Amino acid sequence: MKRRISSASEARRKVDRLRALRADSAALHDFAIEVLGDEGSPELVKLALESLGEQIRPADGPILRSLYDDFDRAARTRDPGGAVRVEVLKALWHLRSGEDVALAMRARSTRERTPQGNGEMIRAAGLALLGALDPAKGCLEAVLVLGRDDADLLVASSPMTGEPALTAVRLLASQQETNALLFYLLSGKAPTSDVVGETLRGLTSLDFPTLEPVLMSLVQREDDGLLVAVCDVLVELPPSPGLAPLVRKLLDSPSRGEVYEFLVSSIVASRRMDLVELIIESLPTEMSQKRLRAALEALRLAPKTAELESALATLETRLARQAPPART
Repeated sequence: MKRRISSASEARRKVDRLRALRADSAALHDFAIEVLGDEGSPELVKLALESLGEQIRPADGPILRSLYDDFDRAARTRDPGGAVRVEVLKALWHLRSGEDVALAMRARSTRERTPQGNGEMIRAAGLALLGALDPAKGCLEAVLVLGRDDADLLVASSPMTGEPALTAVRLLASQQETNALLFYLLSGKAPTSDVVGETLRGLTSLDFPTLEPVLMSLVQREDDGLLVAVCDVLVELPPSPGLAPLVRKLLDSPSRGEVYEFLVSSIVASRRMDLVELIIESLPTEMSQKRLRAALEALRLAPKTAELESALATLETRLARQAPPART
């Protein structure tokens, strides 16, 4: 059936009905599927797909696959960048149907030069779907994404989103493929700090002596996004003699106010007194009022101990002395 783009009045009616049915999931599902059956407007199709949410039924499979094929054939005019096809792939993810392995592979290999990129989001969504349908094959393709595709400038991951490398890393982490992740991290090929951070998070199951030199090199970087990921990992790691120097290096590093605030807040939220003590030990040499106030706000929420109470009192007095005089 040929898809027809609704007139402006028809589109408004469909949009209004999709919104009006939000409280009735069954009716919303049925109307959304009706829209997806023959609608040609990318905006309306995308809204209908989003309206489905996770309410995908096996009977929806043929309509969703036909929808993908239709927009794939008219990609340049109807779906540049792949926003509609990505939503279809996300919907099919909920079906977990073996019928979609070939489609997932097709999407995973899609390359389309558009102002929006080179099909990175489609490849990422295809890889995610493949990982749900066939984890072993998904992991193999994820390794190819990181080791082969990202080495090819024609199909490299997006410098804006890090995709599809980000999805590849998450898939490998979900399957505990730590050897592949460690090799990728050490290769230095990750396109963004987010991808580096996600790779690092996937390695937390490794023993600390293996991770220590990697972490030591990362804490010396000046990329705030990367350092936030390092902070996340450090707080998750079990106590170790080598952990304290890494945390102290981050606490003592100058001109990283946002990272410092994130780190002290994460430490307090973790309820780990071994790390809270490191914050307290670092306070006497900290000169930044902004960082001292961040530490004060965070430490007020930490489990109370005599040492903590003393540190809070000293810190409050110190900040009061440094505060500028009130204007009269």
